[in-house]
Amino acid sequence: MKPSVSVVIPTIGRSSLEAAVRSALAQTYAVSEVIVVVDSDVEPVVPEDDRVTVVRTGGGAGSSRARQLGIDKSVGDVIGLLDDDDVWLPNKLDVQLSSVPQDSALWIASCRFRTITADGGSEWPVRLIGLHQPVDQYLVRFHSLKFGGASAQTSTLLFPREIAETVPMDLPLGAVHDDPSWLIDVRRRLPAVPIVQSGEVLVEYDMTSASLSRTDTDQSAEYIQWGKKYLASSDRRTRGDYFLTSPLSSAISGRSMRGVIRSFVAGVRYGRPGKWAWGFALASTVRLALMKAVGIFAQLTKR
Repeated sequence: MKPSVSVVIPTIGRSSLEAAVRSALAQTYAVSEVIVVVDSDVEPVVPEDDRVTVVRTGGGAGSSRARQLGIDKSVGDVIGLLDDDDVWLPNKLDVQLSSVPQDSALWIASCRFRTITADGGSEWPVRLIGLHQPVDQYLVRFHSLKFGGASAQTSTLLFPREIAETVPMDLPLGAVHDDPSWLIDVRRRLPAVPIVQSGEVLVEYDMTSASLSRTDTDQSAEYIQWGKKYLASSDRRTRGDYFLTSPLSSAISGRSMRGVIRSFVAGVRYGRPGKWAWGFALASTVRLALMKAVGIFAQLTKR
């Protein structure tokens, strides 16, 4: 018997929501329902379809708890997550459901996605996760000077509802790394669950300025606290690579030299970064120093 699929989309009412919902309704593997979880006081614009249900959090719950509310309200055997500024390609569910192990009741499916950016975008992730590879090592360890290479983006995730019942999504509004946090918790509490990541691009991921997931503020302190909590049991290489990349990147985005120093200190104190993480951190720091120097020079020439 084919499993029924419920799609959960948290939203604060962005105009892109309608396209996201339509992409779920247009799947070649028909979905049973689309649960739109509104985390604000707006009236969302959604297609007229009997499969679409709108529920409300009361506001301020955050995307993680909004997703869990949608899962709790859903009836499908399988849950598909979709952000309100992303879209699924029509064959996403067909490809993913045909790729999961038939001898395993529990699994998580992901896939490659295409980023939508102002300068064109690209396809991610470069490296696919192994079936039973530790999520922290896959997402955090650096294998080149280029930031990233690994990802299990929210809108790619598909899994039996039992997983979210066993390991609920419960991070508050403003929490960093909500998707990695949940995946790390699932891997540690359900180590036998395979993660199957398709090499086919099945999602388009919005990374333009309109996307709320992008920020230019320095959140390095919050990222460091996350690393101390979620990577406490990880090996020193994994912790070191994390502190010299993710928190440091946030500091660079916020043009905060204090945040950069904070990230270097955390990397040395709590981990043992690999050579690629050191290279990335040093190159990023030089870039920030140059940006600041250019800014100072521009101010002086105006006087």
